[in-house]
Amino acid sequence: MTTTTPTLRALARRLADYAVLAHDPAVPAATAGYWEMSRAHYTAIDDVVRGFSAKDVAGARAYQALATAAHDPAHHRLLTGYLAGMLHRHPAEQARLGALVAASDREIWLDHHLGDRHTPDRAPLGLKEVHALAGPRVRPPGADPRVHVVIPFRDRTGEGRARNLLACLIALRDQDYAIGSVQVTVVETDVHPRWRELIEPLVDSYVFAAHDGRFNKSWAVNVGVVTEGAGSVYTCVLDADILIDRSFVRRNVRRFLDNGHTAHVCCDQSLSLDGPSTAEAIARRCGAGDADVPLDVLRGVLLREPPGGALWARSDAYEAVSGFDERFEGWGGEDEDITRRLQRSGDFRRYGDAPLLHLDHPRPAMRDSEQQPFNAHVKMETWDGGAGYGDPFAYTGIAPRSTAAIAFSATARVPGPLMWGQRLLWNDSQWLGENDHYFNMTVSVPVPPGCRLTQVLDCLQHLVHRHEALRSRVILTPAGAPLQEVLPSGSIDVLLAEASPDTVEDVAVQSHAELFGRSFRLADEWPVRPCVVSVQGLPAHVTLVLSHVFADAGAAAVLAEELTALLAGTTADKLPGQPPAQPLDRAAYEASPPGQRLSAIALRRLEKQLRSIPQTMFPGPVLKPDPYRYRRMEMRSPALTEALRRIADREKASTSTVLLATVALVLAAATGQRTAVFKTVLGNRAFPGLERLVGNTLSNGIVPVGIKDATFARLVNAVGRVTMGNLLRSQCDPTERDAVTAAVSHERGVHVDLSVFFNDTRDIARGREPHMRPEADLEALSALTQTSWVGEWERQDAKFFFHTRSDRDCDPVYAMVDTAFLASASVDALLRGLERVAVRVAEADTPIRELRELLEKHGTGAPARGPDWLLVDHCWIRPGDISAALAAALPAWPSEVLVTEREEGPILTAHVTCDDPSVSPQDLHRAVVSVLPDFPAAMAPSRYLITSADSPPAGAAGEPVGPT
Repeated sequence: MTTTTPTLRALARRLADYAVLAHDPAVPAATAGYWEMSRAHYTAIDDVVRGFSAKDVAGARAYQALATAAHDPAHHRLLTGYLAGMLHRHPAEQARLGALVAASDREIWLDHHLGDRHTPDRAPLGLKEVHALAGPRVRPPGADPRVHVVIPFRDRTGEGRARNLLACLIALRDQDYAIGSVQVTVVETDVHPRWRELIEPLVDSYVFAAHDGRFNKSWAVNVGVVTEGAGSVYTCVLDADILIDRSFVRRNVRRFLDNGHTAHVCCDQSLSLDGPSTAEAIARRCGAGDADVPLDVLRGVLLREPPGGALWARSDAYEAVSGFDERFEGWGGEDEDITRRLQRSGDFRRYGDAPLLHLDHPRPAMRDSEQQPFNAHVKMETWDGGAGYGDPFAYTGIAPRSTAAIAFSATARVPGPLMWGQRLLWNDSQWLGENDHYFNMTVSVPVPPGCRLTQVLDCLQHLVHRHEALRSRVILTPAGAPLQEVLPSGSIDVLLAEASPDTVEDVAVQSHAELFGRSFRLADEWPVRPCVVSVQGLPAHVTLVLSHVFADAGAAAVLAEELTALLAGTTADKLPGQPPAQPLDRAAYEASPPGQRLSAIALRRLEKQLRSIPQTMFPGPVLKPDPYRYRRMEMRSPALTEALRRIADREKASTSTVLLATVALVLAAATGQRTAVFKTVLGNRAFPGLERLVGNTLSNGIVPVGIKDATFARLVNAVGRVTMGNLLRSQCDPTERDAVTAAVSHERGVHVDLSVFFNDTRDIARGREPHMRPEADLEALSALTQTSWVGEWERQDAKFFFHTRSDRDCDPVYAMVDTAFLASASVDALLRGLERVAVRVAEADTPIRELRELLEKHGTGAPARGPDWLLVDHCWIRPGDISAALAAALPAWPSEVLVTEREEGPILTAHVTCDDPSVSPQDLHRAVVSVLPDFPAAMAPSRYLITSADSPPAGAAGEPVGPT
């Protein structure tokens, strides 16, 4: 007897599920241990599916498509349909395969879930979008909270887990629990409080616990319980990636009231969502305010009997087992251990709620370097708390802090504009918002033996009196323009931390982390945060954390030099640079005729550069981005470091110039461009009046590097000339700079996208390059090269960001890429291409043509661009994209673009049907240019032909009307 069609299709779907389980990397990433226990079953059924599908070409293609991209639901559905047809044609196989699946279903711990209404095209939601859904947490008045929810947290990669935490907190705020209040505590554990300003407004308690090692969930939870849980009746330990339903708190508290048990987990399954399902779930639960999220719109990996995610315990029962076992560090084991101990000590239960929804994020490492579980050495059920648990200073041994104040009194000054460099960083900090603490600067100085605290505070007071930047604020005009205001009097708090002789460095690091990890609110906060670390009352170390708006690296170096001298006994009037230059005075110079001439010179240079560069380094083709669109790879290559030194020595250039030339060549090869364009950062400290100014003197430079058919030595020479020109002519008003960029973009009809960055942060003291190692074998060193991914983000302001830093004889290099324009699979070859080029050129100067061939041979070549791509005015464009831009800019008027070949190159003419006589070609041009940021392979036509709907176009022979 043949099985019914629904049963047959269900079996086909389960077979396709097993193929996904065998091939989707998300399955082992969900939890390595459970995957290993289930892998043999996945492989066995996948082998059957592969063999069954190989009976004809259609089946082989359907199976191969799924095996290649197992995350794509379309491939799952295609294979399911094929298998259903095969099972119908081979009824004898139905019973055998059905029994095989049923037996395996009883043994596997991870399963595939694909909802019937799931769509994979849901647009991702980033941190900014989810943050917009959140509001400040308001605790209702009343008695102490009965429920204490503790959420351990760390996010070092940017926005994955931070976004998830916001969604978790929004869902916690939307609860129908009405018999008491809920206290929500987030414990962030890291080297510094990266996310304090994001989290604090949304929770009842934010706790920072310093720890730089592997994430210790157990310790973080215990810290939250011990420091904030007094008086609670019930404790809930909730992972930051869990999205709960509206009745989560009420339902689980009611279980305690009804059953009288001591602890429980609320479900027997969790669902690790993929990226689109994560966006869907957050949009429904946090955006639309739905009470829960239906499973049939979701896709992910189901975990059976998860030990953690959401653990509930009576607070006294949690205390009785001394909380989590803090010996578990890194991923795995801690949840299973505490559930076992809670079972042993009381009445522990597991309920069968709908699966917990686990939001997508970059997965942590689950094994050590030997591929062993991190916590294999920890014996389960042996934790007794020892001398206590939940010590927030367990990793630092830091004693409680105190503060002192340094007062100042000086002459009042009228508020004035920011310096150009200050304005540049002000603009960047406004774009970054809460994460602009990334820009904060640091001064770190040891204190000579014998100095007393009063002496150190006096030295800090001298610095504050000497440099107006340290006692300034930023105020806004009614129009929103920022001004700097130097206050005549006030006091600045100094953090005082006590350490033992063995912990001075640890305490200094911890103190710095606390001060560094917060944005400066410059409207009501001083731009300096000082800290003094002492041993038995005697100062040992001074740290200053500075706002980048008021201090760059040059300013930090000046402050370190002067503070060191003051601590050694030099009087303030003997310090170099008398009287000291001040930001308000520099801003006044910049606004004066000489300053405006300086700006005009730089703006003319900028305008000339903007007229001869591609509109973007990445016109396309646009790719399907990775789930985390922006990814950064690190390469550690001793061969590249040594090769750069040898080339620089031979060509009498800096290693930075040689590196920039190398990156330009490789990136031009990878993008198919004739010119590589970078934005660089310039310090300007060599200019008179800026050498010792405590302020921000930075400017941006554009480095266009034409890749011509010459030798690499000539390329290095060309890069050197451009960078030297930028050093001399880059200081200008950022507002005017933006205006020039906009004007040239409008005139050329392009959107100039300066989103490729080069930043050499190596510490090459006073221009002295490190020594070469002529005895080193570059080929042998190349065998030591390592690459690895070291960061993922959903939002960045660059399509390609290259930087390097110092590290002895192996300076690591980094490339952050926008995977919508540069595939992540190509980044390894791109970075290794730098090494190949440098190693080849270190042997002897080499023609560019040969280096391009070398790169292409090893996988770094131009993207495939068909005959529909044109090179117009240095820009790769595609007429189809121009038509799309015209449609977006002029939705009310039919339009088309025509390409006319001329001797000087292709001419683009837009034919627009418009009956409004007031519309001019200039109006159309402005509209088209305004939408170009969304069309990287488009540019505005150079001419517009406007005709009415009722008459044939004037100039039908091709004469344009109204050139722009």
